[in-house]
Amino acid sequence: MNARVAETSGRVVVLSGGTGSAKFLRGLQKVSSFTVVANVGDNAWFHGLYVCPDIDTVTYTLAGIADSQRGWGIKGDEFKALGQLKLLGAKDTWFNIGDKDMATHLLRTSLLRDGRSLTEATSIIARSLGVRRWTILPSTDQHVETRIMTAEMGEMHLQEFWVRERGRPTPTGVRYMGSRRARMTEEAARSIASAERIVFAPANPITSIMPILSIGGLRDALHKAKARKLAVSPMVGEGSFSGPAAGLMVARGLKPTSEGVARLYKDVVDAIIVDESDRAQADAIGKMGVSCRLTSTLMRTAGDEERLAKVAMEA
Repeated sequence: MNARVAETSGRVVVLSGGTGSAKFLRGLQKVSSFTVVANVGDNAWFHGLYVCPDIDTVTYTLAGIADSQRGWGIKGDEFKALGQLKLLGAKDTWFNIGDKDMATHLLRTSLLRDGRSLTEATSIIARSLGVRRWTILPSTDQHVETRIMTAEMGEMHLQEFWVRERGRPTPTGVRYMGSRRARMTEEAARSIASAERIVFAPANPITSIMPILSIGGLRDALHKAKARKLAVSPMVGEGSFSGPAAGLMVARGLKPTSEGVARLYKDVVDAIIVDESDRAQADAIGKMGVSCRLTSTLMRTAGDEERLAKVAMEA
């Protein structure tokens, strides 16, 4: 670890979603310590259990137990309990929950029913899995849902749109139910206020980062923060590396490009890291008042992840 990174390592905050963010964080583990402020907009109740997909993906990744092939869940997990639920006629078995993964949701739900906050439950689970150098914070302890409006099927939860319906309905809009009354946690507020660098991870802008920014007080906290603020674009060309980002950006009236991401974030970031193949967008991004750093943003290998993380610490 170089001296410059070591000096700032405890004051790096990452706004994070799920799969793409987890790859970036896996690389950042080798470069710096950090605090994650995680998306909660994809949280949902299944089988009486409170499931937090993005928080769990980050936790499992930092614990070294994530299933990197699937991009979610725990490696080597089985699905016997889910199979039995199907046999018994349970609803919502389209959402895959592994047996070990289910233990996480059981404990979290029990802790919440005992009066613990989501922040406390997240910390207990993370520490039990050996995640101690890195702090994982929900952006809010209150329930927020990312809801997708579709032309064919009306409004639905993000998990229904992307997992159950496989993103096939045509999205026409997005809303963040509960975000207006929700408030960011004191822990997230302190982390942002004291940060020297705040990074928007390469995550779906509409379903991972914007739910965080929609929470009461959080955007203002970013405006007040003295930290260097930068985003890593998840887009290349007119699409994303994975997930439904492009279609959802179009539904929000934005170009499905890094330029569109920069326009979405321009009031809360100083700079954006863009894939070198999108060099032609750099001038338009610069005219928004956002500086543009070009590099390869593809993360196919551990080396790619670490290299991108280093760029994010220097940009």
